[in-house]
This record gives sequence, C-alpha cells and structure tokens, in this order.
Amino acid sequence: MVVKVTKSDYIKISKSLIRKLYKLGCWGKGSLYEDNLKDGFPSEDKGRVLIIANALVKQGILCKKPKKYGFKYYLNLERRDKINQIIR
Repeated sequence: MVVKVTKSDYIKISKSLIRKLYKLGCWGKGSLYEDNLKDGFPSEDKGRVLIIANALVKQGILCKKPKKYGFKYYLNLERRDKINQIIR
C-alpha cells in the first residue's frame, strides 16, 4: 500500500520530528530507533513518519545508522544552522 504524503503533512511532521530529536539531544550519540520516532504522533500519521524521516536523511538534515535492532536516527551536526531555522 502506497502512503501519500501531502506538502502540508510533510512540513508538519518534519518539524515535529526535528523538534523531538532536538529536545531529546539526539546529535549522534543520543539517537532514536525508528519505532520510537513514531511515538507521540497520531495513528493516522504514524505510517508517514518513516517516509518523511528518510526524506530528511536524503536532504542531510537527519542521519541514519544501522544497529542491532534496526536503524537509529539523529540530527546532523553539520546542518545545525538549517535545523535551528526549522525549529524557530
């Protein structure tokens, strides 16, 4: 099943994701598993969260690393200026 992501949903969810990772201090060492990324989002948005997280990885805003129990996501230190712009 293909999940459609509208532009407004993309903006809303990406801001929430980045704020969540920023608030938790996920800058490399502190990172979140993909299952924990979905926590706190409404059930209708949970299917879109990983799609948007992977799009943010392609843009270089988030980074993704493989671990034993799945992938972990964290904020890219090199894009700190862009992340601060998004959060404000």
